[in-house]
This record gives sequence, C-alpha cells and structure tokens, in this order.
Amino acid sequence: MRAMVLHEYGRELILEEVSDPSCGSAEIVMKVEGCGMCYTDVKVVTGQLSDFIELPHIPGHEIAGRVVEVGKDVKGIEVGQKGVCYFLIGCGDCDRCRTANENLCYSLTRIGFEFPGGYAQYVKLPAHNFCGFDEDIPFERMAILPDAVATPFHALTKLARLAPGETALIVGIGGLGVHAVQIARLMGGKVLAADVKQEALEMAREHGADMVINTRAHSPLEYVKEQTHGRGVDVVLEGVGSPETMAWTIPAMRKGGRLIIMGYDPFNPVPINAMDMHNNEWSIQGTKVSNKQELAEVIRLVEQGKIDPVVSQVLPLEDANEGLQGVKERRVTGRTAMKVS
Repeated sequence: MRAMVLHEYGRELILEEVSDPSCGSAEIVMKVEGCGMCYTDVKVVTGQLSDFIELPHIPGHEIAGRVVEVGKDVKGIEVGQKGVCYFLIGCGDCDRCRTANENLCYSLTRIGFEFPGGYAQYVKLPAHNFCGFDEDIPFERMAILPDAVATPFHALTKLARLAPGETALIVGIGGLGVHAVQIARLMGGKVLAADVKQEALEMAREHGADMVINTRAHSPLEYVKEQTHGRGVDVVLEGVGSPETMAWTIPAMRKGGRLIIMGYDPFNPVPINAMDMHNNEWSIQGTKVSNKQELAEVIRLVEQGKIDPVVSQVLPLEDANEGLQGVKERRVTGRTAMKVS
C-alpha cells in the first residue's frame, strides 16, 4: 500500500510502498478514505512527542473509511461497513476503562502515535475501536470527528457541564474551536469566540457565536468583562493553553467559573496564582479527547445535522507535507483533511 512515512524528525514525510497491515483475530482492517490533519500531527513530525513514537512511523489519528477485512473472532462488523476510528486503545481492565474513562487508561496507546496511523491506504485497529455510521456524508468530513469534534464535545458536556443560559468563552477558533462553538450553542449556551485572526472569527459567527473578540485589536479581558457586566464568563474552553492567553482567560471567569484546558504548549508551562484560585473558587481542569461512547454520540449528532464538521481544505495523500505545513503555519481556518484513494 501507499503511505506517507516519517523517517527523521523535522524532515518531510516520504511517499512509499509499504506492506499492508495484517489483521489479527480481534482486529479489523479499514481502507482509509479520509484522514484529518491535526496540529498534534505537526508535533509528531517535528519530534515534540518522540517519547511515544518509533521511527519509521505513519502518522494520522483522525480516520474514516470502509472495513475490508475482519478478524475471525470479531462479531457485529462486516466487510463494506463505513466507520471512523476511535484512536485511543485502552487495556479494558483498569478502573478507568471499566468506568468508561478509557481516554485515561493507565496503559493507553494510540493509533497514529504508538501504532501506524491513517496517512496510508489501509490501517488496522482493534474491532472495539470501530464506530460505524450510516449517512452518506463525505469521508473526509467524518474523519475529523474523533478529535476535532469529540474532544470539545467531551470538554463541554462531561467536564464543563455547560448549562442552558450560561456563557462560554471559546479561545482559539481552529479545527476544534469552531466545533466547540457549535456544541456550546447546541447546549443552550451564550458563546463568545476569541482569536487573533479575523477570518477565524467570521467562521465562528457563521457557526453560531454570539460575540467575537479579536485579541489583537482589543483588550480581551476588558471586553469580556464589559460583555458580562463585570462578572466574567461561566466557562472558558482554552484551545491555546499558552502563558499569554491564560494570563487573561483565567481572570475572565466569574467567581466559581470553570476553565477547561484543551490546547497546550509542551515547552511553556503556565503559572497559576494559588491565592486567586482560592478567593474565586475557580476550577481548572484538563481534557483529553473523549471516550468511545461520546464519539458515537457525536456521530449521531452529525448524522442528524446538528453539528457541521468544518473541513476547509481537502488534499490527496501525496500532498500531506503541504497540508502539514499549512497546519503548522495556521494558514487554514477550520480543518485540513486528506482524501485517500
């Protein structure tokens, strides 16, 4: 099969012919039809996540396609079925996995990281990690659901518990942020969207944001306070997670507010003022992708037309390096995906 292979960190992927994946008894093989391109892929290729990667490596964790092979012990999945890949592989036995928190499994591994990913014509995965869909929606749009849509869904529904009428501040309107805007509106929230790019803010408005903040043109903290009568927002979904953004997003919360960290910079930790946390009873929590059931819920919401997966650019597999460069330079508003054939 054809695959884009990483041989050396910081260098371009190489289009190669590699062996097709072999299917184990409890596994399936999917023909990859669509694969999303995430900023985490940039971190993989540049070596920022080298502790988890063994070279040579095939990246890609947002995957949709058709089943072409089913292991002998697999029940309920048939050749030809359409589906997406839940890319987190839990052990199934620990207390996290047994309580539907497999995204926090103590021995977690991932397709596209510890295992070969979707920048290829075929990928294998445990049968348990297959999530089928029925509607005739382009594969490249469905491919982005396991991360770009399921991650903010998990953050806002399970962790932030955004309630109808509450105000949510979404920081960073990229591949995840634009879907966070839609999910917050679906939950009945009032949505403020913040970004440095005007085109990103326009996209946020198109997908339901009530107010937008260009953080280069305004003092974002002052603007948020003005729009909330000096009290601050109920929920912040931090899609950047840098010291610069969190210097204003933390105090943008009302007393008792909740901040969920969805984006991060591995080389720039964020300082926290313990006294401010104490006095305001602020809650700050990380978020890591979703569990499998939440991905299944996201698929149904997309099939019902309640969430619109935003893919702004579609490229062929051989143009993966071009796509990654665009993601790295943040040239594309929304998600880039590959149509793999």
